[in-house]
Amino acid sequence: MNHKAIFPLLFILCFFNNCTSDKADNDILDYSTISLSSMEMEFSITESESYLPAQLTRVMVNEEGYILVTQRAPKSIHQFDSLGNYMAQIARPGRGPGELSQYANPHFRGNILFMSNNNGMITEYRQNDLNLFEHHTDHNYRLPGPLSGVRSPNGFQEFYVSEDSVDYPFTVIPPEFTTDLIHLVKVTDDSLQIQEQVLSIQKHSYYLELTNNGNTMSHYFLPYRYSDYLNVLPGEKTLVLRPSSSAIEIYDKEFNLEHKVVLNIKERKVTEKDMEYHFPENTSSEKRDRRSLIKDVKPPFTRVLMDNKDRFWLFTDETEAGKEYVILNYSGQAIGRILFPSHLLLNTIRDDRIYLINRENPSVDVYSIKV
Repeated sequence: MNHKAIFPLLFILCFFNNCTSDKADNDILDYSTISLSSMEMEFSITESESYLPAQLTRVMVNEEGYILVTQRAPKSIHQFDSLGNYMAQIARPGRGPGELSQYANPHFRGNILFMSNNNGMITEYRQNDLNLFEHHTDHNYRLPGPLSGVRSPNGFQEFYVSEDSVDYPFTVIPPEFTTDLIHLVKVTDDSLQIQEQVLSIQKHSYYLELTNNGNTMSHYFLPYRYSDYLNVLPGEKTLVLRPSSSAIEIYDKEFNLEHKVVLNIKERKVTEKDMEYHFPENTSSEKRDRRSLIKDVKPPFTRVLMDNKDRFWLFTDETEAGKEYVILNYSGQAIGRILFPSHLLLNTIRDDRIYLINRENPSVDVYSIKV
């Protein structure tokens, strides 16, 4: 663990009127008007005698403050205490119980860790008497779709899977928007019961290119996508983000709409400078092809995290200046903004700390923040 001095990340508190579905001109929220100030780094998880960070993928923090870090090289999960001190490696490469046969997607519910896509199984880890996560069991169900999140608070009894509403053939380029159907799956007496289409989300397409006489399809990332996505919240609630309608929605356990924030954001145009930043190595014709698939106005957000104090952290843009997040309270009032370098990836916010993966110098950087 490497303690560091104050680093000039930027942050300020600034209050605005509540953002509702009534989009009066004086309720327009202009991100650029929020001034910036600094934050303080608390500690950094770096290379040590016990730990060699490489290709970090996720940082997770449980309710007690223990930090879990997943990485691809080698496939592993490592545990640290709340101050970043190394505790143990809780999963390593392999095909035995609790080992990772391939990179697995983590899902946290309370103090239970689930890893999906691990040799076709769901692997479950729980804390032992020493507060170390260890392998608990493997669930060998054949899932009816990609795992979107675990809903049940104390085990693998209820979870979400997603399914494309239309199955497009390989050689067919799908339309600009497609729809994923979200199904709730319940485990009952070693069988799966599916409650179909409890929610649906809209996906904005990638840039797809057919080559080799239509035998090869290449996928390319495009910025400023208007894609919906879903996060599972405590209390069997569900967070759905819909940038096309500038809406943040929370559904209760019966899938009734419990809370909705509709933002009225000042339009921000996609510029040539944005295209140069996101596609520095592409030719002019390649930039034109991609630009034709990008809308003229940037979405109000492309990602939203929710912390344990019911605040929304909106990822609003990435430019030469860095990555910008705008912070809203539960009612939709803007209460802050941060800007940090593009090589940092915000993964988790908990108890006024933000956890960033540093992809330039592999590490986990932790900053304190007062909102």
